[in-house]
Amino acid sequence: MASNIYRPYLFTGIHILGWLLLGFIMLFYIPLTWNVILPGVFWLWQTILLCLLIIIFYTNAKIVVPKTIIKDNTSPFLLWAFLAIFVMQFIAFLYTSETDLHNKISLVLGFRKYKNPYFDNYVLTLTLLVLGISTSWAMLQYWQKAAQHKQKLEQDKTMAELAMLKAQINPHFFFNSLNSIYSLTYTDIEDSRNALHTLSRMMRYLLYSTEETTTLHKEAEFMRDFIALMKLRANSKLTITTNIPEKIHDYPIVPMLLLPLVENAFKHGIHATDKSEIHITLTQNGSSLEFEVENTYFEKSSKTDEGGIGLTNTKRRLHLIYPNKHSLKAGIAPNGMYNVKLQITLE
Repeated sequence: MASNIYRPYLFTGIHILGWLLLGFIMLFYIPLTWNVILPGVFWLWQTILLCLLIIIFYTNAKIVVPKTIIKDNTSPFLLWAFLAIFVMQFIAFLYTSETDLHNKISLVLGFRKYKNPYFDNYVLTLTLLVLGISTSWAMLQYWQKAAQHKQKLEQDKTMAELAMLKAQINPHFFFNSLNSIYSLTYTDIEDSRNALHTLSRMMRYLLYSTEETTTLHKEAEFMRDFIALMKLRANSKLTITTNIPEKIHDYPIVPMLLLPLVENAFKHGIHATDKSEIHITLTQNGSSLEFEVENTYFEKSSKTDEGGIGLTNTKRRLHLIYPNKHSLKAGIAPNGMYNVKLQITLE
């Protein structure tokens, strides 16, 4: 942020320094190295020439190049460059004719006669140099702005997509949770009250405790509440084992990242009549986190796409927020269970 604030001043300073350097070379370094006394009209011409070069530089960079080369219209630019060279040569011819500058310098330097009074190689060289540098500078600025604009669009797109994915996950989760509590009200009123209390605590976490990131400890507590809520609904044929350590080294993590993996296990890994198993394990080694969810595989329910938005969104969020810092594998394990394993570096 600070670098963006001071960038215009930096560019201004570089430009001033560049023109001071060119002015020093034109007005002092080259003339003084000749070790002769030059007429006053020479110093006036050097000053006029420097001012004309400054005008050409910024006219070319700010007006001509943006309207020609940047818009893929080269012909007007070439016409402008030819016109600039011609005008500079014409002004040089008028000035030297009126002041007899060439002959005066020839006498001072010991030349018999100036070779070509109608064409000034010195002015041509400086004009071409200024046109080349100003064109390169204008193109570089354009490419930088285009790259910054593209990066800004990608960032805005990413943020909008993340907001949409998070908005999809939260209603999806609450819809399933409310369905669980609704089912529980038919069997046990007290358990349904406890479930509502747990859900309210979870909602408070989502509404007041999370912004763009939360902490791993809070996310683990939130996941424990969800599992406790789902256990209230579970039948006797479901076995749930969890290994989520109480002591966790806290690291920032995006909210609702791990939960969809657990939610999918409860949605697709439970059968009404057959025995079902869900195993949830979280291990941590410094900033490296490994989260594994395994559930009984039921072919018919697993083939349905209903509820698959959770896993799909998790993959997309991982790709956007933790590129090259995660590994997510999902599929049928050798033991016949459906296994999802996430490895992620939180630093």
